[in-house]
Amino acid sequence: MSDLPKVLLLGDSIRISYQPHVARLLAGRATVVGPAENCQTSLYTLSSLNRWIDELGEPVVVHWNNGLHDAGTNPDRSPRQIPMAMYTDNLALILRRLRTITPDCVWATSTPVHPDYPCGDTHWSWRNEDIDRYNAAARAVMEEAEVPINDLHRRVWENRPQFLSEDRLHLSEAGQRKCATDVAACISTFLK
Repeated sequence: MSDLPKVLLLGDSIRISYQPHVARLLAGRATVVGPAENCQTSLYTLSSLNRWIDELGEPVVVHWNNGLHDAGTNPDRSPRQIPMAMYTDNLALILRRLRTITPDCVWATSTPVHPDYPCGDTHWSWRNEDIDRYNAAARAVMEEAEVPINDLHRRVWENRPQFLSEDRLHLSEAGQRKCATDVAACISTFLK
């Protein structure tokens, strides 16, 4: 069993893609863990959080995001988009639970989609204006609770041709590595 501090990463497929890079960057300083599955919506994260903590152990630092699954519209889900009030309430409840474990939590903003991402009513769809609204609402919750914010949205938006993959939603290899560098830097401020 490692004596290194445990860091928990929570989030969707964006987090899954950069997590191995974060683990590499923090090797020898922290043990980086995260659910093997996609954390999906804030509601799914809230309902799964205790199970994940039981499986992975209690962390000393949490780097966390929910948002793309909440802000996206899905024709096979009701409601098609998670209502804003539910989203912000879920974030507050997740944060309250996390803070029973550790005061050291970092929020990450949701990354954008490419402006040419094909929106539609027949498939999962994301619009940057929705992502921006959900990011603003999450930012207000986190600022009120004095949670540090890692602005991955800004990082990816400023370099979207390089940092978004061909599907215009997920991170490219360069985007994964750059986001991992930002995540590791945020986490490092909490490591002794």
